[in-house]
Amino acid sequence: MSDIGEKLQQQAEQSILDLITKGHWIQADYGNRVKLPQDFMESVWQCVDQESIKTELAKRLETELADRIVNHIAAELATDIKQILSVKERREAVRALARKHMSEIMSAGEQS
Repeated sequence: MSDIGEKLQQQAEQSILDLITKGHWIQADYGNRVKLPQDFMESVWQCVDQESIKTELAKRLETELADRIVNHIAAELATDIKQILSVKERREAVRALARKHMSEIMSAGEQS
């Protein structure tokens, strides 16, 4: 009999722990929310400048698309650069070229 009692106690403890860890011990009371009448919401919607909303949405979408395109291009370039620089000989050649041009740039600035 005590075996059943122990199992019941373990199950009860586990149920309480699950209730707490999953956050089900506190919930919003959606039944007491204020409900707005359908005709009120329709009249509000009629007051909204829908063309203005479309214009703002288009601007935000254009910005979001441009950001994503730039990020995609940057990721592709980074991958290509890593691949190019992964070969030691190429990496050294790029460094030598960079040093040469940096010297030319620095010397051109001194002549002015």
